[in-house]
Amino acid sequence: MLTRILQYGRKIFGLEHRLEQLRDNRIKPQIPAARFYKAVFLLFLCRLPSLQALEGYRLQSALRRFLRGGMPCIDQIANISETAHLQDLRALLQRFYRQLGRNKVLRAFHGHRLAVVDGHEINASYKRCCPACQQRELTVNGQKRIQYYHRAVVFQLVGPGFRLLLDFELLGPHEDEGTAALRLIQRVIATQPRCFDILLGDGLYPQARFFKLLRQHHKHALMVLKDERRDLLKDARALFTSPPSHCFQQGPTTYRCWDEAHFTSWESYPQGVRVVRSLETSLASDSAPAITKEWIWVTTLPQDEVPTRNIVIFGHERWRIENEGFNELASYWHADHYFHHHPVSITAFWLMLFMAHALFHCFLRNIQSIRRQGHSFLYWADLIKAEFVLGRWLFSSA
Repeated sequence: MLTRILQYGRKIFGLEHRLEQLRDNRIKPQIPAARFYKAVFLLFLCRLPSLQALEGYRLQSALRRFLRGGMPCIDQIANISETAHLQDLRALLQRFYRQLGRNKVLRAFHGHRLAVVDGHEINASYKRCCPACQQRELTVNGQKRIQYYHRAVVFQLVGPGFRLLLDFELLGPHEDEGTAALRLIQRVIATQPRCFDILLGDGLYPQARFFKLLRQHHKHALMVLKDERRDLLKDARALFTSPPSHCFQQGPTTYRCWDEAHFTSWESYPQGVRVVRSLETSLASDSAPAITKEWIWVTTLPQDEVPTRNIVIFGHERWRIENEGFNELASYWHADHYFHHHPVSITAFWLMLFMAHALFHCFLRNIQSIRRQGHSFLYWADLIKAEFVLGRWLFSSA
């Protein structure tokens, strides 16, 4: 299975050649950068938990053929990762996006291209830190202690049947998530302006700076309205005094919706926005009572272009970055492990992880013989790992 996915990556994405073209910022390097990038890519594709685990296979003949030489040791990989050329890694992920678009894998969703931006805490420690760490004071067993951690913002494209983790931005020291997210969104718009037209975000993102940036580039915002913006939430609730204007059923859930345009009490964004409220009741069963949940979204999407039902459907797509992004990466791809504690290294490892993740899911989606068998993605992921661990993979240089 590992052999097949590498062959697929070579054929569809020219992956081996692209990895060998990646650069780093060392002067007169003794170890080619390609060996570092290809080793780290294989680390993630095989879902190995650490660099130490990968080093245990450094004498494997197939691995040496894949790297076109000996694998760097752990210290060498760590040192090289601090000099990784992040611009090259992001450019390679953008190539993934363009190829997936040409192959009709990333498609519009009800006529729109959706993206999600969200923050994620990577790891925390009371001992290990670097100059770029965030820090907070906690009380542990009655004593105040400083905890160090990193937090990042991720940009993900979502659509019918597929998603692509496109970019990653680490927060700087004492920096808030919104500032890092703004930097990330600006970079994506500058490099891939057509990859999305609606940006989804959680309760942190109903901020005028995001809405103004998106509208400046003819894009729309669709953000959850929650307690983080109590002033807006209170004013929005005052709109919903009449009976719901839209009701529909989808599966076991009944949706009762209110849709109000021209919400103008947001002083920092006087252009006016649209507010949609959804009360969603899941049918009772023998084992569980009926449950009703409330959702409120604020958006720049006009009523005559996007109906209420689609606003609700789009709004719930934000959960995919949690369920099919962060949770999967943390639970099954060891994303929250510090492979090397340095801000450039952390970013480089995450971007390489995004590539391995994209190749894996694209491979499963497009190989018909795999799709017909009906196994979970973990079944195939375990086969890839087992083939590597047992040394039963073949790799021939192109």
